[in-house]
Amino acid sequence: KDGLKKFSATGERAPTPPERGLLHIWRSGGLGEQLSPERVLLSRPVLQAALGEHHGLLLTQGGLVYSFGELLWRDLSVPVSAPVLEVALQGKTVVRVAAGGFHCGALSEQGSVYMWGENTAGQCGQTEKVSEPCPVSVVDSEVVPPVTVRIIDLVCGREHSLALSAQNELWAWGSGCQLGLVTNTFPVWKPQKVEHLAGRHVIQVACGAYHSLALVRSLPPQNFNTQNPPEKKERGQSPHSSVTDRAEPSVVDDAHYCPLGVELSEVITGERYFIMRPCVFVPGSPRRRRPCACRRSSAGRTQAAAPEEAGDGLPSLDTEVWSWGRGSEGQLGHGDQLARLQPLCIKSLTGEEVIKVAAGSHHSLAVTAQCQVYSWGSNMCGQLGHVNSPVTVPKQAKVKKKKKTHKKNPKQAMGYISSVYSGGQSCAVLADQNIMGFISAIHELASRERQFYCWLSSVKKLLLTPIRNRGNRTSLKTLREICARFDRRVNKYVHTVAEKIIRPPLFSSISFSSFCLSCLIVCPSSECLGSQQAWPSQLCPSDQSTSGDLDLVSLLYWPLQQLHQYSRVLLKLASCYDVLTVEYQSLHQGCSQYEALSLSLLRKKKDAETTFIFWKTHSGKTTEFLRLPQRRVMCESSNRSLTVQNAGRFSNHWFILFNDALVHTQFSTHHVYPLTCLWVKPVTENTTGKTSHLLFLSPQNKWLRSLNQAVDQILGGGGQGSSPGVTAMTRTASYKFTGEGRFKDAQYTGSWLAGRINGRGTMKWPDGRTYSGNFKNGLEDGYGECIMPNKLLNKPDSYLGQWRDGKIHGFGKYKYASGEVYEGCFCDGQRHGYGMLSSGKLARTSSSVFIGQWVHDRKTGYGVYDDITRGEKYMGLWLDDQRHGNAVVVTQYGVYYEGTFKDNKMSGPGLLVSDDDTAFHAEFSDDWTVNGKGVLTLANGDCLDGLFSGEWNTGLKVVGTYIKPVVDETENKDRNSLLRLGQYAVAAGQRWSCVFEECWSRLGCDAAGKGDRTVAWENIAVTITTARRHSPDLNRSQTKILESLEFIPHHGDPVTTSNYDNIRRYLTKACETPLHPLGWLVETLVTVYRMTYVGVGSNRRLLRQAVLEVQAYLTHFYSIIRFLFPGLPDDGETHLSISLILECVLKFAFSFSSSVVVVSCSSLLLPLLLPRLYPPLFTLYCLQEEQDEAQYWERILRLNKQPDQSLLSFLGVQEKFWPVWMSILGEKKQIVSSSKDACFVSAVETLQQISTTFTPSDKLLVIQKTFEELTQEVKPMLDGSFLWCMDDLFPLFLYVVVRARIRNLGAEVSLIEDLMDPNLEHGEMGLMFTTLKACYIQIQQESMT
Repeated sequence: KDGLKKFSATGERAPTPPERGLLHIWRSGGLGEQLSPERVLLSRPVLQAALGEHHGLLLTQGGLVYSFGELLWRDLSVPVSAPVLEVALQGKTVVRVAAGGFHCGALSEQGSVYMWGENTAGQCGQTEKVSEPCPVSVVDSEVVPPVTVRIIDLVCGREHSLALSAQNELWAWGSGCQLGLVTNTFPVWKPQKVEHLAGRHVIQVACGAYHSLALVRSLPPQNFNTQNPPEKKERGQSPHSSVTDRAEPSVVDDAHYCPLGVELSEVITGERYFIMRPCVFVPGSPRRRRPCACRRSSAGRTQAAAPEEAGDGLPSLDTEVWSWGRGSEGQLGHGDQLARLQPLCIKSLTGEEVIKVAAGSHHSLAVTAQCQVYSWGSNMCGQLGHVNSPVTVPKQAKVKKKKKTHKKNPKQAMGYISSVYSGGQSCAVLADQNIMGFISAIHELASRERQFYCWLSSVKKLLLTPIRNRGNRTSLKTLREICARFDRRVNKYVHTVAEKIIRPPLFSSISFSSFCLSCLIVCPSSECLGSQQAWPSQLCPSDQSTSGDLDLVSLLYWPLQQLHQYSRVLLKLASCYDVLTVEYQSLHQGCSQYEALSLSLLRKKKDAETTFIFWKTHSGKTTEFLRLPQRRVMCESSNRSLTVQNAGRFSNHWFILFNDALVHTQFSTHHVYPLTCLWVKPVTENTTGKTSHLLFLSPQNKWLRSLNQAVDQILGGGGQGSSPGVTAMTRTASYKFTGEGRFKDAQYTGSWLAGRINGRGTMKWPDGRTYSGNFKNGLEDGYGECIMPNKLLNKPDSYLGQWRDGKIHGFGKYKYASGEVYEGCFCDGQRHGYGMLSSGKLARTSSSVFIGQWVHDRKTGYGVYDDITRGEKYMGLWLDDQRHGNAVVVTQYGVYYEGTFKDNKMSGPGLLVSDDDTAFHAEFSDDWTVNGKGVLTLANGDCLDGLFSGEWNTGLKVVGTYIKPVVDETENKDRNSLLRLGQYAVAAGQRWSCVFEECWSRLGCDAAGKGDRTVAWENIAVTITTARRHSPDLNRSQTKILESLEFIPHHGDPVTTSNYDNIRRYLTKACETPLHPLGWLVETLVTVYRMTYVGVGSNRRLLRQAVLEVQAYLTHFYSIIRFLFPGLPDDGETHLSISLILECVLKFAFSFSSSVVVVSCSSLLLPLLLPRLYPPLFTLYCLQEEQDEAQYWERILRLNKQPDQSLLSFLGVQEKFWPVWMSILGEKKQIVSSSKDACFVSAVETLQQISTTFTPSDKLLVIQKTFEELTQEVKPMLDGSFLWCMDDLFPLFLYVVVRARIRNLGAEVSLIEDLMDPNLEHGEMGLMFTTLKACYIQIQQESMT
């Protein structure tokens, strides 16, 4: 008792009485006694009430719960005028209360259940007496681990309680068969799941004294042909919706709204009363917002009148009513008076669209979406609404017409009723005051919504459904489509009225009526209805007289009248607010929108009637194919003159403008021009030419505005028409070409500009050709993909790349049906410029790859041809697809040939070198065939000079002189010149000119260095921007690089240290991006280099050519860079003003001049290019140095078998440089005679890094760091004034080289020597490199004895 507080003692009484949630209560009297509800003055708005046998609960604003009446479990009697606060529930934010016969329940916002009161039957879910609210835990123990179930609805009977979970599952506890549980043990103290309803979607539940009701969504019909079969659900989960579809319980201060405007009262244990009430949607009270006093929480399920949404997002009215428990009074509705231990479906209510159920002590009620009430069970006090007593099956309660439930409730003295409750001998209502007519307007809106839905349901049931089920006559096809649409419109209509008010386009009846306007033009009403004539009187709206003729057209136009009602109600609501408030502006805007929508639909109705008359007047086979339901007549030339310019005297032209097409009829021929592809322009003095999509009219012609209006409307405009010649010159549309030309009979979908194809689109030809990409001025232009079927090979050709003026032009990739793939440049549909052609596969006999220059679809210029089948690689000149000119050929057997070719065969002088170094210089007449003078030089120096004939592989015939050289014979220079490699090869500077020409072309230059530098930079920026826009799969780092490259750097300033670094950074990013012209150049150079020197091309005799080719790359590349950055000096020019001087770091005993690093192609570009070319190039170096490397490595292995001190002594290192201590993990240990790999470890490890670098400059830096490390290790052993001399330094460095064990040191030395910057040869780094080279030679010549 100490935990109770009087309502009046809360100290929170409002200064003025609430205007919402006013409570009135009365008790039932005897026969003839006048009932008079009394107002209960409370300081808080009441959101919900619940009545038991002799007690009641009130849920007020703020989630507080109060009790009144006979509280037997506390031995208290509390008057309703001073209810007591349930202190134990403070802070729980209660959103729902329920009262059983003698116990109570509450539901919190978090989904927790609290029970208290009588507990003899376990109805409170506890094992002892419950005088204060106690939590009841609902736990699902079927899952692992067990989880707490969230509850969204709670109802109570006399000896049992039911709870509905967020998963739409039902839980029960208490005693009796009304629990629906599979058990014989009572009471049930803990909530258990009603397994018989597991897997079903329970919408709402209700409890009588000893029976229970559940509203359940119907299962969809089993249709195995459906496109979306229902997914399988786990046991206990709804097969229709997921858990997340459920609305969460919450306390909302806006009023409760029922979509159909009708709810049943909460009859818990009452015997006598059933009341229909309107549900009110109130966006806010006038003048100021107040908390809602009548809001029923979503957790309370009181809005069950709006059934749960189905899978398609629309509310479902396919429901079933299930009942179980005692049935002695027929309250279960199964046609008998038997009890049911498990839930059983009431079949007679299936398909009736039940939206709410309620239960009294011994009777049951259900209300449908059509505002029909069904009742069954005990009728002792007339509570069923009909004479029969009792009723064991649901029977509709008849209501007098003047009291139909969809009529608005008259204003009572207590106000406008929002909720009705009853229990025991008491009844209660919650009412709202009609402030400035606001509440009355809301009730009027709800009443009209109920009336309108009932009318729609009647039309569906009495008219459209029978027509839909009639035979398959052609004339009824469209109307049956109306019926199918109507079903969906009615379902969609039960959406929230609030959404309809705020957003009129969601008003589904409007779209339904618009659809009817189209369909009724095709099907006259008399034909549709046939002999069915009973519908007019039954379907006539209640506010329309039946005295006049009511046909089908007028009937289906009637929903448009609802718009006027919405506009009128919104105007009423707006008058309740100040003009400057947001509410007034919103409501007034909604009113204007409905008026505008009404006028728009009236115009559509007029257009439909005009079109109907037009088809009646011009009926016949010639116009039948033009007759479509959605088509409207805008104007036609018989009543609005339009003639063809320069028409013949006897010509007959008839023009009809529809809302989707312009039809030109000449005698019996019809030409239909879709408006989506029709452009209308006024005739001017300069108007010349004509296209099939462009229509010229005089500016004074009335047709001009009509055509512009029609085009504007079909393109999504307002249909008001634009200025002449301005209407949507750019648009997206589909069109099928019919005239002669390239696009004959082709279907196009995409962008247009002034009657021409322009922009992105797709063109499909009847023969299977397809082009998808960019167009310009009616032709393919830009980037696009084309697929061309090849009927002979039954495979398509495909091309992806650039187009210009309707032809393949630019860079692209062409895949032939034969299996060949060409990737390169095109010009006017032909392969022209750089390109690579791959023919066949490795398994085929004609497998080959050509990469090089093309001219007018033929191989012409320098190119590399890899004949994979024969194992030969040709590197030379071509002419008209034939080998012609200087070239080099290598084979897989190591044979090397260089010479001249003519007519696709070897012809003229040439040099052939075999794998064993046998060289043969002779006159060739065919491939590998000689006929004439020649010199054959053997590997040992012997030679054979004479006349040769025959094929190299099969044997040679010779007439000549065998010469064996004498030891002291002087060198024969003429013979050596004949055997010099590279004399017949194509000069490195003349190779791959097509690649550099393509790069210049991408920069906008006609030739190398001939172009505008500003235009070149603009082309780069446009290329990068376009590529980034059309590459959606780029990651973040790639996107950032492209964005940085879009900015044009400062390129005209003189070169300084800072901007030189900026240039290097820019080039680094550009060369890493193939979308950049410089990046494409680098990538292409790498491709051609690998194609030349990888595989069969990996021949050691190609080394010199490979090195010269790299140097040629640098020269051409640097010329492009100097064009973009003119401040750079010429290649090899010392540029002292840019302060790019690197001072030497080491101080040696000998004095070296400071080395100057000049800006050159080598220093600037070799770090960008050489790492990508390194693998094939270094392989050639390794092959060239193979013999010397073998000798070097043999000595390295032998020398490394010696301990450190022994090796130092053998190499002549003075003992003063011998380390005495070594450091192992920070601990010093003495070096002994047996120690190995303990001396100069840091220098050795540094030198080993030379194999991990690529460029000569990086390798020289490694050598420099090695000398630094060596000096740092020697310094502690000597005095500070010590200076190196070469006699001391060389043996010590030789030791480091031996211990470093660099496998291909000879190749490393040769690469550095060939490619190092010439400016470094005579500097400090040049001397260090010379020292390393000397060590390599010394190791080779070291005597091991």
